[in-house]
Amino acid sequence: MSPRRQIRSLAVAGALLLAACGGRQGSPVTTTGQGGSGGSTGSGGSTGSGGSIGTGGAAGRSAGDGGSTGTGGGATGGVAGGMSDAGRPERDAGAAGHGGHRGSDGGALVDAGGLRDGGAKDAGADAGASACSGLVCEDFESGHVDSAKWDLVASGGTVTIQQQRVAHGKYAAQFHATAGPSDDWALLLVKNVPAALKGIATYGRMYVYAAPEMTSSIHVQLAFAGRDGTGTATGPAPFTKLRYLESALYSGRWQQGFDLLDLSPSVEEVSYSNDHIPTGRWACLEWKFEDQPDRVTVWLDGAQVATFDNTNVAYASPGPIPKAGTPLYMGTSSGLVGGFERFGFGFHDWHPQKVFDLYDDDVVLDTKRVGCLN
Repeated sequence: MSPRRQIRSLAVAGALLLAACGGRQGSPVTTTGQGGSGGSTGSGGSTGSGGSIGTGGAAGRSAGDGGSTGTGGGATGGVAGGMSDAGRPERDAGAAGHGGHRGSDGGALVDAGGLRDGGAKDAGADAGASACSGLVCEDFESGHVDSAKWDLVASGGTVTIQQQRVAHGKYAAQFHATAGPSDDWALLLVKNVPAALKGIATYGRMYVYAAPEMTSSIHVQLAFAGRDGTGTATGPAPFTKLRYLESALYSGRWQQGFDLLDLSPSVEEVSYSNDHIPTGRWACLEWKFEDQPDRVTVWLDGAQVATFDNTNVAYASPGPIPKAGTPLYMGTSSGLVGGFERFGFGFHDWHPQKVFDLYDDDVVLDTKRVGCLN
């Protein structure tokens, strides 16, 4: 990949450099599932059509830094209430992110009916059906990935809709990282982004379950939002011209920041926190991405744990690291991404160390803070 992405030392935040590795062709990806059960209170969703098994995958990025089978069913889950962001402390800043075109899809997906965001009183149990609590929602209660809502982009990594480990309801997504010779990824991208999300500030919420092995990786992206850049350069796959803000992990700690992949050299600036992602349990992850000014704020189980803005930069490529309070890049700390048109979640492991599994459930994107399920 681009020489800007290099391994940073844990001892000195924002420092270490690692030689870049070559990308590789993605392996086939499939998504498996079965019909979802009807809601215990409220009507079930419409039946979805079956899809073919997906093949292929996006080209790999150099180092540095599916169809499922079955029919759609009714969604289950309790009402997920939205929360106002007013009165909550937030100063984490996120800055520009990657913008660019997609790599190849990892596989064909399956249409599904009756998808709603929801939460059950007990993990794995049905609850009352509810309407979506945001502009985009996914609780996977159809038993498979809805190709009308999501594009799957994968290389090496895979996605399975399964019942063994869930936060609420009966189903959750399992993202499997293979720790191959190059970076690997499996991402779900919003297919038809609502116009209201294409602004200068966007919020997200999802439940995450991280395996302990995941904290061995140097940089694992969990969620991002951005848009295609207009520069003449092309960066690493799968989004070679993307400008984006991201919420990620750096050896288990929180890493927030931005990337501009349509420039040469490409630009990356991030911050690190002392807090670590919990492993072996479900946690409620929330984020806010802002482009005017560029800033990222992250909450875990309702408490703020990480920030990025022009007062909090620990690593910059190319350097030097901007001094606190000075512009992030090219004399400005605002509009570096250019707004949000691409939204994705899952994982991208930039420096694979170990095979791991990540589970996501109850995903919501909106223009206001969503909040955790009760």
